[in-house]
Amino acid sequence: KQYAAQALQRCLESFARLDEKEWGKKASDRWTAKDYLAHLVITQEEEANRLIQQALAGEPANIPGFATREEINGYNEQMLAKVRDLPVSDLLSRLKAAFEETLGILDGLSEADLDKPASHPAWGCPGTVRDLLFASYLHLPDHYQDIRRAAKKKLPHWVEASTAEEVHFQMERTFNYMPLIYWSDRGGDMEATYLFTMEGKGAGQWAVHIAEGRAEAQCGAPESFDMELRTKPELWVDLSNKDLNPTWAITTRKVHVSNLALAMKLDTLFQVNE
Repeated sequence: KQYAAQALQRCLESFARLDEKEWGKKASDRWTAKDYLAHLVITQEEEANRLIQQALAGEPANIPGFATREEINGYNEQMLAKVRDLPVSDLLSRLKAAFEETLGILDGLSEADLDKPASHPAWGCPGTVRDLLFASYLHLPDHYQDIRRAAKKKLPHWVEASTAEEVHFQMERTFNYMPLIYWSDRGGDMEATYLFTMEGKGAGQWAVHIAEGRAEAQCGAPESFDMELRTKPELWVDLSNKDLNPTWAITTRKVHVSNLALAMKLDTLFQVNE
């Protein structure tokens, strides 16, 4: 809860510094900075908090208009249309309220509650309530970085603004979340172990094993692996958000990989958006 609350506070304080012109800038090919803020709001209100409550009640995941992974982009556009024209001040108030609702839910949960089975239409396998809460947390730094594209002079890189402990926690949650978004149909009969070595601030090692149509995460280095990706957390975040071209990053040795063919499959195997 501490890290989620800190992430929310940083987003609210950072976003409050942006002006109307910056909010209107394109932050990607499809969305403006304000669109990403609106997406954060409506996703937490209508998707994340609802899925958490459904899982705690022992109910199946039910998000109207979002039943399969392939529907995610269309669903996001449909939901964004409901809030994208609201004033930024309203969106910031709703962002605060939506995530404080999540934190309030977390306050009353036992370990048994956190381990209750849960599902998400964007996942490729079942998870737990704990996983849904971590997904909400990861959504904040992910879209902070998207919004930052419109105001780099005002907003520092998420990793730069984080403590070493915060960075390590973010990396740990990121790599442990990857098995949930693994596309087994794309992996086929693939068997491979990826080792992710993060150096510098927030350093650590995590592995993801792929076999028998599923993926599993491991903290620490395994006895053997098929591909090691070694870089800094800041550069990993940039790779994940497509702010860093993987070919250029590898060529300039900002990112070191021991098996190029396996490395280039990562984006396809662990893709959230089509």
